[in-house]
Amino acid sequence: MNTIEHLVNEPASNVADVIYTDVHDREKHLNVIQSIADELHRPMHEIAGMYEQILKDLRTQASIDDYLPVLVSKRVKEAYRHH
Repeated sequence: MNTIEHLVNEPASNVADVIYTDVHDREKHLNVIQSIADELHRPMHEIAGMYEQILKDLRTQASIDDYLPVLVSKRVKEAYRHH
């Protein structure tokens, strides 16, 4: 079982319960997190923490949730470029 499959089948954390609208939304974001982790050569859990915090912040402001993966991904990558 790969990392994404393991995390999708794992119960969501308390933070995840708040930021993901359903199982499909969670899976979509986990795939984006895995993609960012691969691109930046960082552990998935490291990317997930930052990604979920940014997602939590942006979700309260978003009028269209479809754009959240792109916006969050961009902010995470920018943060790592400035590290």
